[in-house]
Amino acid sequence: MSNFWTVSLFWALFLLLIGVALAFILPPLLRRNVRTGQVDRKAANIAIYHDQLAELKADLDSGELEPQQYQDARLEIEKRLSEDVPAEDVPVVVSQGGRSVGYGLAAAIPLLAIGIYVALGNPEAALQPRSEAPAMAGQAGQHDAAPMIAALEARLKSKPDDVAGWYMLARSYGATGQYGEAVRVFAKVHEMLPEDSGVLADYADAFAMTQDGNLQGKPLELIHQALKLNPQDEKALNLAGSAAYQVKNFSRAAEYWRSLLKLLPPNDGYASEVRAAIEDAEKSASVSGLDNLSAMGPSERPVKEAAQVQTGVAAAVSGTVTVSRDLIARIAPEDTVFIYAQMPEGPKMPIASLKIEARQLPYHFRLDDSLAMTPNDKLSNHAEVMVSARVSKSGQAISQSGDLLGRVSPVKPGQQDVAIVIDKVLP
Repeated sequence: MSNFWTVSLFWALFLLLIGVALAFILPPLLRRNVRTGQVDRKAANIAIYHDQLAELKADLDSGELEPQQYQDARLEIEKRLSEDVPAEDVPVVVSQGGRSVGYGLAAAIPLLAIGIYVALGNPEAALQPRSEAPAMAGQAGQHDAAPMIAALEARLKSKPDDVAGWYMLARSYGATGQYGEAVRVFAKVHEMLPEDSGVLADYADAFAMTQDGNLQGKPLELIHQALKLNPQDEKALNLAGSAAYQVKNFSRAAEYWRSLLKLLPPNDGYASEVRAAIEDAEKSASVSGLDNLSAMGPSERPVKEAAQVQTGVAAAVSGTVTVSRDLIARIAPEDTVFIYAQMPEGPKMPIASLKIEARQLPYHFRLDDSLAMTPNDKLSNHAEVMVSARVSKSGQAISQSGDLLGRVSPVKPGQQDVAIVIDKVLP
């Protein structure tokens, strides 16, 4: 097509579109008693908050948010909605100047469009077919989230104690690839919720992304903290398995993922992915084990095989935790109870640990290698341990004055009848 016909076609389309635009704009303006009012932002605000509620519900369904966290965040969003959206519509102001405004727009729109085109337009380029979408189109999600992030940041300046808001901001940064900012905000959320394993798992995930997905170092430290607080935190178990896999500790990776698989519904799609990961880790562990055995001398192989058999059921410690009659009245059903094994002498870092609520007492417990606090220190590595049960009135993992304690020592791995009585009050 020649340049003449190209330009002619452009101007014909231009005039046609101007006419269509005026056909929509002018009739209402030319009526008498045209009603104009302030812009009602209710619909826009409601749409934004509905998106936030849908995002929270998705996090709850995926297990990334606990039910209580979901309820707190939802209440906060609903509160913000009630503040931002007034109960009554803004009064409408009646204007009698509709006709003059209509005539003015009828003249201004074409002139303004022509002026913009003369300054910036290129009809030939506009009619050329495009083979590729603009480069920025791939970042649409980040741009769409920018207004919400900006609104959250502004709100948190006036409400710095809004925990749910900070958590949502950190997750929003992570979702848009701003991992450095996500780490900064997750650190703040962790200070506000130090006993929340989900926050620690998200914090570790974001930190790893600043290291190109490497979970070693600080991320692994955060993962271990999360599992110490909640050995059944699904995201922390998954990350722990991935961290072990990264350093070729395939057996340990499979252990973490098997623990995760027990928490998932059998027919869940995520469970299928975890099964595949376990199968891959077990195959890799088998190959790695054969390589290690082939490198040993004949006299060393039986020792290696005997060490592998030693772990498992024989390393488990189980028993019952009860409370003395004198202290029952001092325990509330919602108090946190930590049950853990330590070295009888030396460092008091727990070797294995689990957490329950006081309402579950008396409680039959089991500590084994799957509950180990660190991959390199397990119950099966110790000849004797000290097993304790502590009621934490504050919910903190670190003992404090007023906590209630019961303890048995020494206990040998494999012992199945340990009876712990909580009968002391820490000074």
